[in-house]
Formats: sequence, structure tokens, C-alpha cells
Amino acid sequence: MNARRPRLALIGVLALAVCVAASLAAGAAAAKKGKKKRANAITISKIAPTAIPAGDGVNALAGVAAVPLTVGKKAKGKVVSTSSLSVTYQLTDPAANLTDIDIKVTAPGGRTVALDNPTLFFGDGDTVTTVGPLTQTADSAAGYCFPDPTPPPAGCPDGDPDNALAPPWAGTARLLALANFSGVGARGTWTVKALNFSTRDTHVLSSVSIHMKLIAKPAA
Repeated sequence: MNARRPRLALIGVLALAVCVAASLAAGAAAAKKGKKKRANAITISKIAPTAIPAGDGVNALAGVAAVPLTVGKKAKGKVVSTSSLSVTYQLTDPAANLTDIDIKVTAPGGRTVALDNPTLFFGDGDTVTTVGPLTQTADSAAGYCFPDPTPPPAGCPDGDPDNALAPPWAGTARLLALANFSGVGARGTWTVKALNFSTRDTHVLSSVSIHMKLIAKPAA
């Protein structure tokens, strides 16, 4: 009788150890599964200024500055999480001719979205010497304005209180079109292009960056 008790106790200990090991394995598997679902953020940028050359006055071609931004192995098998991509840039020109500039961003697979240049939205935009740093994202309610300094009305007169981001438009504003990058493959070279439609003046793309969240590519 006494000889059986140690044996039964040993069996109980072994059973408990098996249960604990199984529980730990299940927990680790669940944690690993949860980790796979969690979005990882990544930012690619160029801080050094890039000259945007004047266009070709003979063939009516815009001058182009292309800034390649590469997403590497970290994004293998990953896509852009829904509406997570944002672009930040800054333009400068002491001569205040920034209305000459169009900007667009292209994904590695070729999908392209035109970015806003707020100087093009207002008749007084050609008096602005700097735009930004301006972040554009699908997840913002803010819009642009060009304040009227002489009341009435003072401030932004369009009636929408969300349209309050004034020159030099340093801040965050909405660009719903950036949601079109949701689900595109993230790995590879993203390209930001600044087109200069002036045939005389060189402008400067002072800095540019792209921020996105990555998730695993959904199973087909």
C-alpha cells in the first residue's frame, strides 16, 4: 500500500507537467498568431534637399525630380495596411513660384496617386515661399485655407471649420486618394516625383518621407 503511493504521486506529477507544457505551447502558438496579425510601421525618407529642374521650353516637357525610397526585406510578403499610408514633404522657393509644382507618389507595382500642392488651390498661392512639412493622409478631416487678413471675415472664409490649415500648410491634411494604396505590395522602390512646369525656375523638394503600416499578405 505504501509502495503504491509514491508511484501514484509520480504519475500525478507527470500528468501535471504534461498539462502545463501543453498550456504553454498553446499560449505560445496564440501569441505567435497574434503577432502575425499585428501591423508593423515603417518609414522611408530622404531628408537632403532635391533640386527640381526647370522644364524644357522647347518640347513643353516638365522638369522632373524623382526620389526613390526603398522598402527592403522587412516587407517581404507584406502589404500596406488599410488607409495607413501617409506622405510628408516640404517645398521651398525664395522666389515664391511653387504653383509650378505637381507631386505624385508611385508604389513598386506602379499604382500612382497625385499629392496636393495647396498653393494651386488659392489665387494668392504664388506668394508662398514654403509648403510644409505637410503630411497628407486618408485619415484626417483637416483641409486647407488661405486666410483673409482683413475682416470681415477674418481667418478662413469658406465656412468649413475643418479647412483651417493655413500657409505654409505645415501640419496634417486629408487626401482620401492615398487609401488607394491599401493592400498593395510594400516591398520594393516607392518613387516620389516632383514635376516643375516652369521653363525658367528651379525649385527644391527639401524633404520627403512615406509612412505605412505593414500586414501579412492575405491568403489567396
